[in-house]
Amino acid sequence: MAQVFGILGFSLSLLAVYFASEVMRRTAHRIAELDAALFKANTRIQKMESGIYHVEKLAAEIRHQRKRQAETITALANKGDLQRATHAEGSGDRFTPSTHAQTPPTQTVPQTGRKAG
Repeated sequence: MAQVFGILGFSLSLLAVYFASEVMRRTAHRIAELDAALFKANTRIQKMESGIYHVEKLAAEIRHQRKRQAETITALANKGDLQRATHAEGSGDRFTPSTHAQTPPTQTVPQTGRKAG
């Protein structure tokens, strides 16, 4: 009877070893799958971060260009104001045909070929 229990115990221990090895194999397989999924997720995150960095870089460049354009527009507006002010100050001293137009005489002189005098 002791031999039967010995054989039965040995068989149960082999079954327990097989069960434990199967559990370990499945766990190792699941760990490998999770590692692969983690690697893929990290790769996607890095691509997204790279894309975000690129967008932020473009946004900074656009802000810089807008700032430069605003400075250029302001400088041109100031230059135009300065030219307008200079023109307004100097317009009294400047010759323009409309300000020096000859007024027609009030009396009409008959045209005889000679200058009236």
